[in-house]
Amino acid sequence: MVGGALLIRQLQLLPFRNFDRLELNLGARGALIIGDNGNGKSNILEAISYLSLGKSIRGARDHEAVPHDGDWFDIRGTWEDGERQRQARVFYSGEEGKRVFLDGAPLQRVSELVSQFHTVHFAPEDVALVLQFSARRRRLLDILISQASSGYLQSLQRYGRVLTQRNHFLRHLGQRRADSAERDVWDGQLAEPGALIRRARLEALVDIAPVLHRCYEGFSTGRETAGIEYQGVGPPETVDEIPCLDVLHDTLRDELRADPVREQRAGHTLAGPHRDSFGFTLDAESAQTYGSQGQLKSLLLSWKMAESRYLEARCGHQPVLLFDDVFSEFDATRSQQLLSLADGFDQVILTAPRAPSDEVPARYERIELST
Repeated sequence: MVGGALLIRQLQLLPFRNFDRLELNLGARGALIIGDNGNGKSNILEAISYLSLGKSIRGARDHEAVPHDGDWFDIRGTWEDGERQRQARVFYSGEEGKRVFLDGAPLQRVSELVSQFHTVHFAPEDVALVLQFSARRRRLLDILISQASSGYLQSLQRYGRVLTQRNHFLRHLGQRRADSAERDVWDGQLAEPGALIRRARLEALVDIAPVLHRCYEGFSTGRETAGIEYQGVGPPETVDEIPCLDVLHDTLRDELRADPVREQRAGHTLAGPHRDSFGFTLDAESAQTYGSQGQLKSLLLSWKMAESRYLEARCGHQPVLLFDDVFSEFDATRSQQLLSLADGFDQVILTAPRAPSDEVPARYERIELST
């Protein structure tokens, strides 16, 4: 176990989604939550991720997590940091909005919770959504880096604000003469946080790519090799190979100036980090195009484990791995490969309709949800 490991030991839902009230004690090394589909296994993992991200990992709006005929949800968790215990709470009501608390004290912004407790979440539906849609892959990367760097989150937020303003400028260009000086101002304001975002993404991928490769080898046993592409090429092998911020800034400004007529017709910004391509490869071919369902699931699980190692290196402790319905579509061999790979992590919480076999390691405390 890594020094300073941060583990979730208790979870209270008072209420949340289908649970009017639920209190769980979670094992120090892991838990296997077993229950029929529709019993709320996925909701438990979503609630834990709420305590680390301040929002739904599923992309749901807060009001959608309020129980039917209810007015609020209330999620509380106790985390163990060595010998110290810490409490996190996320409360939402339609009347009061969302409030977050750390060790009983209210936080001014939800984003302040992001750097406190880290989780890495996998769900079966992620395979199709993440591997088919470039925007979801970028979001995957952005959520990861934001957990490790509040500065990155601020750059994303600033970029989003300027992007909205620049798009507004482009939409209204047809109503008046184009002002090249004004356009240059918006280009410069967008390029500054845009360069920071691209630099941080490339730095993260330098660390993640070799770990992804090793984790996928555990599934494929060397039959194929997994890789990453950003903007159509593999990431640099070292941070020293990444262009400096000035170069990234100038490159992005050139991209923004490349086709002003097309941009004006489109009415929105056609280049920048919000449009950058990011994808996975198998034997140097597009995984999204050529990978089987089993390969894609193994690839995304490998990415999730690589995420955990990245956060461990950046933050000093491993995140909690949350793997939802992880054994579906896996045969006994692939299930055991997964359990073997997961054994190298501090705390892993799995869900399944039933245990995959009698060989689930003793580290996983079994929690059975009643119907």
